[in-house]
Amino acid sequence: MKITSLIRAALVAAGAALVVTQLPAAGSPRERLSLDSGWKFHLGDDWPGALRLDKAGANAGPASAGGFTDLTWRSVNLPHDWAIELPFDQAADKNHGYRAIGPGFETNSIGWYRRAFELTTADEGKRIWLTFDGVYRDATVWVNGWLVRRHEGGYYPFSEDITDVVKPGERNVIAVKVDATKFEGWFYEGAGIYRHAWLEKTSPVAIAPDGIFVYAQFKGNVPTGAAAIHVEADVLNKLTDAVNAEVSCEVIAPDGQSVAQFTGSQPVAGELQATLKLQGSVASPVLWSLEAPKLYKLVTTVAVDGKTVDQKETTFGIRTAVFDPDKGFLLNGQPCLIYGVCNHQDHAGVGAAIPDALQEFRINQLKKFGCNGIRTSHNPPTPELLEACDRLGMLVMDENRLLGSDSENMRKWDVMIRRDRNHPCVIIWSISNEEFAVEGNDQGRNTARSMQNYVHRLDPTRPVTYPAPQGDTVGGINSVIEVRGWNYHPGPDMDTYHAKHPLQANVGTEQGSTTGTRGIYESNPVTGYVAAYDEPPHRWVTSAETWWSWFAERPWLSGGFVWTGFDYRGEPTPYRWPNINSHFGILDMCGFPKDNFYYYKAWWTKEVVLHLLPHWNWPGREGHEFRVDALSNCHAVELFLNGASLGRKAMKPNSKLTWKVAYAPGTLSAKGFDAAGKVIAETNIETTGEATTLRLTPDRKTINADGEDVAVFTVAAFDAQGRLVPVAQNKIDFDLAGPGKIIGVGNGDPSCHEPDTYVANIPVRSIALNQWRWQVAKVAASSATLPEYTTGFDDSAWNLLKGTGGDEKPTIDDADIRAIYRAHLTLTPEELSGAGVQIQFTGCDDEGWYFVNGQLVGEAHEWDAKPSFVLTKYLHAGDNVISVLCNNRGELGGLNPNVTVDIALQPKPVQWSRSLFNGLAQIIVQSSRATGEIRLTARAEGLAPATTVVQAQPCAARPSAP
Repeated sequence: MKITSLIRAALVAAGAALVVTQLPAAGSPRERLSLDSGWKFHLGDDWPGALRLDKAGANAGPASAGGFTDLTWRSVNLPHDWAIELPFDQAADKNHGYRAIGPGFETNSIGWYRRAFELTTADEGKRIWLTFDGVYRDATVWVNGWLVRRHEGGYYPFSEDITDVVKPGERNVIAVKVDATKFEGWFYEGAGIYRHAWLEKTSPVAIAPDGIFVYAQFKGNVPTGAAAIHVEADVLNKLTDAVNAEVSCEVIAPDGQSVAQFTGSQPVAGELQATLKLQGSVASPVLWSLEAPKLYKLVTTVAVDGKTVDQKETTFGIRTAVFDPDKGFLLNGQPCLIYGVCNHQDHAGVGAAIPDALQEFRINQLKKFGCNGIRTSHNPPTPELLEACDRLGMLVMDENRLLGSDSENMRKWDVMIRRDRNHPCVIIWSISNEEFAVEGNDQGRNTARSMQNYVHRLDPTRPVTYPAPQGDTVGGINSVIEVRGWNYHPGPDMDTYHAKHPLQANVGTEQGSTTGTRGIYESNPVTGYVAAYDEPPHRWVTSAETWWSWFAERPWLSGGFVWTGFDYRGEPTPYRWPNINSHFGILDMCGFPKDNFYYYKAWWTKEVVLHLLPHWNWPGREGHEFRVDALSNCHAVELFLNGASLGRKAMKPNSKLTWKVAYAPGTLSAKGFDAAGKVIAETNIETTGEATTLRLTPDRKTINADGEDVAVFTVAAFDAQGRLVPVAQNKIDFDLAGPGKIIGVGNGDPSCHEPDTYVANIPVRSIALNQWRWQVAKVAASSATLPEYTTGFDDSAWNLLKGTGGDEKPTIDDADIRAIYRAHLTLTPEELSGAGVQIQFTGCDDEGWYFVNGQLVGEAHEWDAKPSFVLTKYLHAGDNVISVLCNNRGELGGLNPNVTVDIALQPKPVQWSRSLFNGLAQIIVQSSRATGEIRLTARAEGLAPATTVVQAQPCAARPSAP
C-alpha cells in the first residue's frame, strides 16, 4: 500500500484528523528544542488540591488549563536546584548536608514549575514529545491542564508523547509539581528540575526515544582488521496502518569522511514499534582511547515510500573493553589500570544543578592527577557527563540506583541502559551499591541474575558488576555477578578470593575513604575539620597508600575507584555539625586540590612530582614539632629547613616520606633525586606575611555567549611578596558587569554556612480587595460594554458586600439572574513600575466576566473556577475599578468577595560574597546570549581589589522552544 493510501485509510478511521496523520513531503521534521529557559518557580505547596482525578483536563491552580497567572513566581532557568538555596538547620538530615529540606521541613520540600511554549500551525501532524533528563524527586506533570505523567525517582529520565493535548498555533503551558520530601540516597541530592528538559517534534513514523544502538565488534578482543558495525534501530509507527520502514545508515569517521553505508527495511504495524537490525563494516577503524578519544558519528535515516520521515545522528566510538580474570581491564587489547574516582553530582555554588561546561571543568580537574575513570555513584549520571567523558577520554562505571527486578525498577534499568549504551566511555554496568540486607541471600542473587541477564539482551558488549562491601565472600550476588566488585577489604581476602574463583574478573569499585580538609593539619571536632595527613578515621577506611600499593601490584584487580574524587554535601565524616559536607575528596567541593591530589599524581602519572605538607605559617608555635610529608615519585627526597638538611630518605614505590620538624619561621624546602643521585625536582614552602592583595583567575578567557556556558574563577589572597597566603580567611564581595551573571560561589570549607547562591526574590505586596458594591443587572451575560464597568460610574447607592476570608453567603438567590460587582483599587506610580500586578478570585458562581477600568480582561464559565489575571496593562496610578459581571445559571450564586491583588515590586539587587577558606574561593559565572566583556571584580576590606575579564564570544546557541 502506498503511503498516500495509508494516510487516506487513517483519515477514514480518524474522521477529521487530517493534519494529525499526515507525513511530511520531504526532509526530516525532527526538532530537538531546549526547554531550559523561561520557567517560573514557586516554593511550597499552596495548591494541595491541584491534582483532580474525577475529570480529564480539570486540574486546578497552577495545573489548570487556564485562569492562573504566575506573575509573582520567580523566573529560573534549568538546570535548577532549589535545595541549594535553602538555609542550613541543625535539626535537618545530616546526610543531606543539614539543608532545611525533607522530613520536618515539608514547606521547603515541594516546589512548582510552569513554562509556556508556542507551537505553530506547521506542527500539525507531528508527534510532540516532552522529556525531562532528571527531576528530584517525585514529579507530577501537566500540559494544558491535562495530567500527562507521574514519575517517581530522582535520577532517571522520562519522556511522554503529548501530541493529543497540545494546541498547534497556540500557547501551551507545562506545569510540574516536584516533591522532594522523601530521600533516595544518604547524601545531598538536590531538589527540582535539576537536569535539562526538551521538546522534541517528530514525524508519526520515526525513530523511537533512545531507539538507536550502535556498536563495533572485532573477531577477537584485540581490535585488528575491519570492525563490524552493528545497528539496532527501533522505529515507532504512530499511524493507524502499517508502513514499510526503510532505514539507511551512514558512518562518518572522526575526520568527517563517510566510511560506511548500509540499509535495511521492515514492515512496522500501525501503533506499534519494530526493531531493525543492520550491519556494515569499517575497514581501518580509528580506535577510541584515553589518549586519543576519537569519535564516529552514525547518521540514521528513516524513509517511507522513498520519502525521508526522520533522521538522527548518534555519536559512538570503536574500541574493545574487556575485564580479564588474570590480566585485569584491557582497553583495545592492552592492560589499562583504572585510576578512578567515585563522584556524586554536586558542586560548590550550584548543588546538583551542574551546567554542562562545569561537567567538563570537573573532568579536567580529575585528569590533572592522572584520574582516568569515574564511577557514577550511586545513580545514573546526566547525559552531558557521559558526553564529556566520550570527548575527553575518561572511563565510566555506569551505576543504577537500586537493586530490583520488579517491573518499575526494571523499567528504570531499561531506560538507563538504552540511553547510555552508545557511549564508548561506559565500560561496565553496575546494578546497585552495597545492598547489605540482601547481597548475601538467595533473593539478592536471583535479582542480580535477572538484572544482569537483562543487560545482555540490551547490550552484548559490556559486563556487569556489583560493588560489594565484603571480603572473601561468594554467596548471594557475588556468586552470579560477572565482575566481582570490591568495596574496601584490600589485603589477603582479595588474594584468597581470587585463588578460589580464578575465572571471575575483579575491579576495585570503591576504595580509600580517607578524610582530610584542604589546608588543615590538626583535626578539630569543634570546627569539624580533619587533618589532611591521609590517616584513616575508621576501621573500614584505608589510606591512599594502603589501598593503592596493594592494587598496583595486582593487575588482575583492574585498578579501582577512590571514594571520592570531589568532596560532596552531606555524609559528614568523622564529625557532625557544624560540618555540613564530606571530607573524602581528593579535591574539595570547588575542585581545589587537597594534599592527596599529589600522592595520586605521583603514582598515576609520569610527571615528576614533589609536594610538601603542611603549610609553614604557625605564628606562636615556634619549637612545636610538626609532621612533614613529602608526596613524590622521586627515587629519594632530602628535606631542608632554612637551608639546613633534615636528612635524605629513599622513596618506596607507591608510598610517601615523613619527617618530624620543629617549627621555625622561614623556608621548608625539598629536593628530589633520581636513581643516579641527580636532582630532578625542587620545591619550597615559605612563611608568608599578611594578605595584602587579591587575584582573580578564570579557567578560560573566552566562553560562548549561549546563555549556558560558564567560566570558573578562582580568587586568591597574596602577601606583599606575591606569595599565596594559605591561612587567609577574608570575606570577599563580588561585582559583575557585562553579559553574564554569577550563579554560585564556594570555598571548599566543609563547615561553611554562608550562602552558595543569592536569590533576588520578587517582593510582593498583597492587598485584600474585599469590599464590593453590587446590584442585580438586567443585561445579557455577554455584555462587554456597560457604564457600570467604568471608573466614573457612581455605585455609592449599591448594596455593600464585605469579605471575611471565608466562603460568603451567596448574593444571587434565583437561576438566570445576573449581577454586577464593583471594587476600587488605588495604586501609586511606584507600585505600577514593578514587575506587574495580578488579581486572584476565589469564586464566581456560575460564570463571570472580569473588567478593569471598563476593559475585559478575561472570563470563566465553571462554578468552581478561581481565575487569576495579570492586570498591569489595564491599570493607571490612582483609582482603578475592578468590575465583575456574574451570571447564576441555577440555585444560589454570586461573587465571592474575598479577592486578592498581588503587586510584584522590582527585586533589589543582591550582593554576592564569599569568605576565603585557607586562601581560596570560587565564583561561577554564566554567560547570557549577548557578546562582549564579562568583567568580574573582587573586593575585601584592607586588600587591594582584583578585576579580570572573560570574553563572551558569538556562537550558535542551542535551539530553544519559543
